[in-house]
Amino acid sequence: MPTSKRFYTVRRVSLLFAVLIGFACGPGAEEMGEFFSLFQPETATYTPADSRYIFTPQLYNVGMFGVDDAPDSASAQANTAAWVRYLGSGYSTKLVGEALADTSVNNALMSRLNGTKPEAVTYLRFAYRAQQASGNGSPWSENRPDTVQLTELSRQAHTAAKTTSDPFLKERYAFQAVKLADQAGLYAQSHDSYAQLVKPLSARTFISDWARCRMAGSLLSLGQKDRAVFEFAQVFANCPTRRLAAERSLRHHNLRFTDEALAFAKTDAERVAVYAACAIQPKQDALPLLEKMVELDPKNPLIELVLAREINRNEYYFAAKQFPGYVEDDATRADSVAFEKRRGNVPDYSQQLLSFTQKAADNAKLGNPAFYLTATAYLHYLNGDYNSAKTALTEATQQPTANQSLKQQIALQQMLLLAAQPGLPTAADETELISYLTQFKQASIPDTNTPYITNFRFTNAIQTVGKQLADRYLTNEGDDTSTGWLSGCSQKKREDGDQSTFVGPRQAKAFLMRLITTGNSSAGYSLYDFDAQMALEDSASLLTAQNLAHYVVNPIAEFDERLVKLAGVDADYAYQLVGRRAMLAGNYEVAANAFAKVKPAVWQGEATRLYFAIDPFSVNMPGEGKPRNPYTPVQFAQRMQERQRTALASAVKTKEERAQAWYDLGCGAYNLTYYGNAWIMAHRFRSTGEPYTYRYKASETAQLDQFNNDPYYSPKQAQGYFMQAAKETTNPELAAKATYMAARCEANGLQTRRLVEAAKTGGYVADDDAAFNNKMQQIAAAEYDTHFKIYQTRYRQTQFAQQMQTRCALYRDFMTGE
Repeated sequence: MPTSKRFYTVRRVSLLFAVLIGFACGPGAEEMGEFFSLFQPETATYTPADSRYIFTPQLYNVGMFGVDDAPDSASAQANTAAWVRYLGSGYSTKLVGEALADTSVNNALMSRLNGTKPEAVTYLRFAYRAQQASGNGSPWSENRPDTVQLTELSRQAHTAAKTTSDPFLKERYAFQAVKLADQAGLYAQSHDSYAQLVKPLSARTFISDWARCRMAGSLLSLGQKDRAVFEFAQVFANCPTRRLAAERSLRHHNLRFTDEALAFAKTDAERVAVYAACAIQPKQDALPLLEKMVELDPKNPLIELVLAREINRNEYYFAAKQFPGYVEDDATRADSVAFEKRRGNVPDYSQQLLSFTQKAADNAKLGNPAFYLTATAYLHYLNGDYNSAKTALTEATQQPTANQSLKQQIALQQMLLLAAQPGLPTAADETELISYLTQFKQASIPDTNTPYITNFRFTNAIQTVGKQLADRYLTNEGDDTSTGWLSGCSQKKREDGDQSTFVGPRQAKAFLMRLITTGNSSAGYSLYDFDAQMALEDSASLLTAQNLAHYVVNPIAEFDERLVKLAGVDADYAYQLVGRRAMLAGNYEVAANAFAKVKPAVWQGEATRLYFAIDPFSVNMPGEGKPRNPYTPVQFAQRMQERQRTALASAVKTKEERAQAWYDLGCGAYNLTYYGNAWIMAHRFRSTGEPYTYRYKASETAQLDQFNNDPYYSPKQAQGYFMQAAKETTNPELAAKATYMAARCEANGLQTRRLVEAAKTGGYVADDDAAFNNKMQQIAAAEYDTHFKIYQTRYRQTQFAQQMQTRCALYRDFMTGE
């Protein structure tokens, strides 16, 4: 029979909320309040149906689309099976099931029953009328319930339950009387019908539990919340086909444990039912209820799941830096206050959980000490007590378990403990760690059938371990102070050898460990931080890239080979990175040599063909257009090297030759930037979303300001080349072109600056924001108008300027400041 309108309405609201939360949340950004966890709830033993009670910030472990209720198939199957047994041989499950799901009285079952079981036919006709009156006559439409008809049908059901002698039908009429009164809003009558018709039954089945669930809802509507909690808890404990409905009623109506609800219980089983149903409710600390469950019923199947929930909930408050919801009114503001208060209690609650797990591990009545020891080790790990964590984890490995997730969790925590140690990893540690990283990276790759469903805890562990190891590789031996990600060249020399013999491999290992944490685009977009990979590559120094290439090409041991493979890179990747970093650094000889070591087939790929198709020395001047690119990447770098040599040559070269070389260098360097046509020779990725200022908070001004000095985003290097060309030449036309291009570089730099300043506001800035535009005009006048003013003053009458004025609309816009 269909679920009540009360449950259905709440479910729709809950579903919408869950979907919205689903879009807002995802792995990888703790500062936004997203859930970071390293403890798998699957390590607990529980039934598959109870997996929905796993903790997530969405309240429960809902499905991919936010649906938190199971299909009605379990209820339908149970009811169909009961009818098949009642009708006897000759009535198939298919025949009965289709008839019960039908909303009309004209079906095959009814035709067959007319002459053999007239009472059954009468009941089924009644049930069909009740279904129609409730508004749920069709699964494809929702109609308003007919309360007048529901009232009359409830009275009829009450009478039939008293008069019929058929036990099977008597129980069903009694259920209908309770349900229909509830649907009609006759809550007291619903409660009375349960007491008069259901309770006295000598033989009760799941149908009576369905009636009890309806009666509990009526009590709730009558304001008897404590009694409703007790009744829902008993249904939750004893009726699998209404377990979810009972629990969801507690959750949706924000019902929590009370001593008054417990007072209705007469037996320990009833008390445990109250504790258990309340312990899995969200937005509360359930440890006191869990302790009572252990005391009264140590074999309760929810005990381990409740503990896992509490560990994950405490992690949530531990990792989240701010309230994840919107604070817009008093109600949500109260939530934010409660969130901050609970965050302050994390250490104390963590100690309470630790005390519980330690006692539970020694409690023979509970059994499964491997689970409790693993939980103990994890709590020690979160508290930074690695020695105690290791001891507990060692004990856990000595306990038998058939739970594969628990075995994985033990291995995961062993990996975390290895990575958390201070100092440089030993060779033995490296060998063990690379095996763990390989295992968990493979396990975190989503199934091809469900590409967006991943084990984010494995991903979190990979990211945690990768970052920790990278930091350890960038820390001097015997020195607890990191020298920084990009400053390996400034590290102190070892007394036993040249600096490069230990800094180079360590820098390479650190880079690869960081790359592993981004996923290197190999395991699905939902797993890793794709932008972090770009940031890693684009912020690496040339020295780091060179160290990486040497490490990739010349692995010393098996660990090195496995690390390179796990990171998903090869020599072609490494040499491309060297070449790109060298191009932006102006070291074109190194770039040419690196690009030459990349397999020619790589340069034939789609990306290079699409984004390196225009002559990298053309800048779209009149008569120039967009000529086809005649250069390979190697030839481009070689040409830049040749132009640089000519520009820096002594008096052997004429001044005009040097000026032209400076200008060509400027064109090539400009096209290496975000605004140019050869950007792919400087960056592996590009999108209209760049610069990636959204990666940083408004307060992170240093990180935001880096974009203003990045040679990819701000064409200062090209600007310098153009300025030198204008300085060297005596040809006013070349001087005009060079000065104009220097002004274009300034304008592009101002574009980047605008994005940076907008990001510093911490909010959205509209294009027509008067105050912000006034600020940018002042910045432009003070820092970005130098070459524009020079061009306007000196070169407006040149032939170049006249050609640009008549043949280039963009130039006219540029000159008018539009």
